[in-house]
Amino acid sequence: MSTDSRRQRMAALAAEHVRAEDAGDVDATLATFQDDAAFELFPCGLRLSGHERIRRYYQYFFSTSLKRCVGYTTRATCEGDEGMVVEMTVTLGYPGGATRDFRVLTIFPYGETALLGERIYADMEFFRVIFGPLLAEAEPMPA
Repeated sequence: MSTDSRRQRMAALAAEHVRAEDAGDVDATLATFQDDAAFELFPCGLRLSGHERIRRYYQYFFSTSLKRCVGYTTRATCEGDEGMVVEMTVTLGYPGGATRDFRVLTIFPYGETALLGERIYADMEFFRVIFGPLLAEAEPMPA
């Protein structure tokens, strides 16, 4: 398979991942990942891996975290040979009606047949809200 056709296929898969997340579909979202997918969180250097952990994360995200997301704006998207990068501003809601904007950079690295997971660059407070109790299961990334 040529590099261009692989890049097009994987970029389409990354776009499908975003659509599945927007639809709140756990199975469709997970179907875009390879079995060994992982979330790598920066700059805190934590990693959430394992199919069941990622499934539990999405179950939590769709049932709880998504209710705190009061909006988002995509700032930029860039497709490359090894992954797709999406820059967003995500607005989270807090009790009492306060909101806070977070700048988030997500890289969807391409694997052989599907996405390898997500590399997310964001504020620790954003990770606390989005990952909730699953953040405690994240492990330090190897140096």
